[in-house]
Amino acid sequence: MIRKSIHTIEGKLECVSGLRIGGSQESLQIGGTDLPVIKHPVTHAPYVPGSSLKGKMRSELEKRLGKFGGRGEKQGTEPCDCAGRDCPICRVFGPHKKPESQLGPTRIIVRDGRLLEGGDIEIKTENVINRKTGAAEHPRKLERVAADSKFDLQVRVQVYDLDDAFQFDGKHGGEAILAVVRQALGFVEQTGLGAGVSRGSGQVRLLDLKLDGAPWQ
Repeated sequence: MIRKSIHTIEGKLECVSGLRIGGSQESLQIGGTDLPVIKHPVTHAPYVPGSSLKGKMRSELEKRLGKFGGRGEKQGTEPCDCAGRDCPICRVFGPHKKPESQLGPTRIIVRDGRLLEGGDIEIKTENVINRKTGAAEHPRKLERVAADSKFDLQVRVQVYDLDDAFQFDGKHGGEAILAVVRQALGFVEQTGLGAGVSRGSGQVRLLDLKLDGAPWQ
């Protein structure tokens, strides 16, 4: 197995609506929020974990392609683990819990997205509606990164000689690997990132995407 190339995808991730990627609350404060967003441990600025973006890219591809893993009662509830040579998910992201597969290592490295602009934290209050009485119950406060904030986006894409015969969306080899990544990023832009997407949070826009320094559509 020989690595033939490494490509760099760069750009910005802009929050169209408030973005909520949860962090941990080390100390509970009276009057504080129940659910804080994740913040850098030194600067305390919000950021986008690479694991969150990578996981969302994978899950959106699985939904679009109808490829899920799991066996028995977990059938369809876990990441794809087919390890098929023609499976774009297992090839690019790795087959779930199958380190012995013949597909080689994961093809993408997703960096944490550091804050570039904005970063204000807003408090959103949510509750549960009693379906019998219509009353709001169990209010809770949660943090979101305010709309218009921007984060750095960087993804490294590795191409191996194992990918020479791989095909996706009419492309072959390394071009096919890049096409999988581009489609996954597009699906995140269409649906959203983080928690509460169905309740108005997490709408994002990808800006100024470049592949190896050149504009990338």
